[in-house]
Amino acid sequence: MSTIAQTLSGAMGLLGAIVLFALQGTARSIERAAKRMLQVPHESSSKIYLRHLFARKSFHELARRYAEHLESPKSTETNLYLLEHYSTLTWLLDHDTMLRTSFSRALLASGVVISVSLVATALAPQVAERAAIGHAVLIVVTLGAVGCLFLYGMLLRLMLSSTPEDSRPSAGDQASS
Repeated sequence: MSTIAQTLSGAMGLLGAIVLFALQGTARSIERAAKRMLQVPHESSSKIYLRHLFARKSFHELARRYAEHLESPKSTETNLYLLEHYSTLTWLLDHDTMLRTSFSRALLASGVVISVSLVATALAPQVAERAAIGHAVLIVVTLGAVGCLFLYGMLLRLMLSSTPEDSRPSAGDQASS
């Protein structure tokens, strides 16, 4: 039981550091995408307000305002550059939300399994007297640990998913084609 608690604690610590770097990178990408979106010329009556939202880092509200602009019936034609930057920003915002949710879920599950494991370790003498209960607790904690490892894998997969910026061909790729 204590081995499970130690293993999950170590894995969660390492994963936490990796997620922290991923979230920092995502935050920088979100800011870059929002900045590029603001630089695309378009007819908007609230450019000052949009710049204020950018300065406050209210990127969700900024994306919502641009969505309203893109869906507006007043818009005679769609600005493709604006649409591209808007879709990049919304993808990054959604990715950030999914990353945070997945990390919270993995952290909570790890906390529960570690806690149950530590309580079972403290009660080992009493549990040892009843072999059936001991086996059941061991199976439950082991299945919980395997579930945590599955959540870690899902989180890592989410962190390694490519961004829209990464999937676009670079100038060097286009020149070699």
